Amino acid sequence: MATAADEKLVRRALHYLNGFRLVVAPALVVVVFSPLIETLPPGYKTFLAQASALTYAGAALVFLSLHLRHRIRPSELASFSLATDLLLVGIILHCFGGLESGLAVLLLFSIGIAGLLLPIRTTLLFAALVTIGLIIDTLLATGGEFAGTPGVQAALYGIATFVIALASALLGNWGRKYQLLAERRGNDLANLERVNELIIHRMRSGVMVVDENDQIRQMNESAQYLLGNPPMRERSLKAVAPAIHQRLQKWRESGEIVDEGLLLQATQVAVVPRMMDMPGLNRPATLIFLEDTSVVSRRARDLAQESLARLSASIAHEIRNPLGALSHAAQLLKESEALPEMDRKLVRMILDHSARMNDIVESVLKLSRRERARIESVNLVTWTRNVAREFAEYHELAESNLRLEIPSASIIVLIDPGQLYQAVWNLLENSIKHARTNKQLPVITVRVSPIRGQREVALDIIDDGPGIPLDKRSQVFEPFFTTHNQGSGLGLYLARQLCDANQAPLEYVQIPTAGACFRILLRRSDVSKPKIDNA
Repeated sequence: MATAADEKLVRRALHYLNGFRLVVAPALVVVVFSPLIETLPPGYKTFLAQASALTYAGAALVFLSLHLRHRIRPSELASFSLATDLLLVGIILHCFGGLESGLAVLLLFSIGIAGLLLPIRTTLLFAALVTIGLIIDTLLATGGEFAGTPGVQAALYGIATFVIALASALLGNWGRKYQLLAERRGNDLANLERVNELIIHRMRSGVMVVDENDQIRQMNESAQYLLGNPPMRERSLKAVAPAIHQRLQKWRESGEIVDEGLLLQATQVAVVPRMMDMPGLNRPATLIFLEDTSVVSRRARDLAQESLARLSASIAHEIRNPLGALSHAAQLLKESEALPEMDRKLVRMILDHSARMNDIVESVLKLSRRERARIESVNLVTWTRNVAREFAEYHELAESNLRLEIPSASIIVLIDPGQLYQAVWNLLENSIKHARTNKQLPVITVRVSPIRGQREVALDIIDDGPGIPLDKRSQVFEPFFTTHNQGSGLGLYLARQLCDANQAPLEYVQIPTAGACFRILLRRSDVSKPKIDNA
């Protein structure tokens, strides 16, 4: 049984076979209606030849129509049409005097085509029928004697018919195998090209192709993000990323590879550009890899901090008991009525610092006891309203001190609500503590906004404080780093760890008209497009 691939090859070959018929059929019609046909004895052959030629021309048009309409399977159409060819050409051959006319070449050609298109059994059947027909025609022409030159000629044509049938069948089998192999290889290469293109576009490292005029010809999604999503019409590398353009010019002049990172102004991301020439193209081009140093440093930081977390948890367990005893003793000492006022100040200092050390211990233990994230669908709008209301009630904040900028419609995200609660609470506590100036409560804005084509949602915690100095932004998420004299240095670190566990990156974003802005990128599970309003 023919496979789909075989049917496809036969259908393609039928184009050429139909074209051959459209050339031969008019030629036969012209010949049978020419004065040459009048010389054929006896008279019935003239009528038979003309009828066969007209039938052949009509059959050629019918077979072409059936082939173009795809009404019949290609293998069945090929078998029926070739059988018709052999019958009609055989009749015309008989009318023009048999083998002596030279039209037997058309029979051999049809047998060869059958071997290329049809199974070998069908081809050998056609070859046997042609051979029998040639023998019968020879017997009729010689009066029943199969001897002499006509008999030898018929025998040679019969042998040639079988040889051509076997050779063409073998050749057709090889051709189909190689054709299928070529198509399979072509499909594999096309699939591999699509996979490579997908990998390049989805890989974390940015990839750009720059021509000799410093025009960006191609870039993947990571490169677009690192460069701040420049407009599609802007293709000048100098305009999009001046720092990378300078590094490229230096590399072209000296060929020196510099491992020093560059700070991209558009996104404030540090990258290390790697350049290499792309040979084999019509125009010279340079391939630039943009390696985000934050990814490498984050991996190294995670390994170091994991070990640090285990060590800190062990130390915290050892500190907790003596710290509790010290705090309890200070409370008992504070209750003494004979304690001088100076000593009471010292006791208050002991209690304050004991409470601060206890906060550090609790934070370290929370980090060490952190469970795996339990991802679920959460309505971020309702969840944000509830957390903001609870935080405002806890700290007795007015509506002017805690503002909400959230959509009116629901936004469903995938997150562990408990761990997100801890992270956002730590960020809000950080804003209260670090943005307070002259004992004035800061104005904190909680903003929810879809970004990146509605695929992700940004949850921003923004204050109106002085912000974080540029030289300290790279350290704010490190453990035990703090700029506040009463801070533990674990709030932001713990918040980032909780966000990383939910695959929701936490990053510091610079906003010119505000203080500090911490952004959590959440994965969205719905496709709604909410409108922004102020609440």
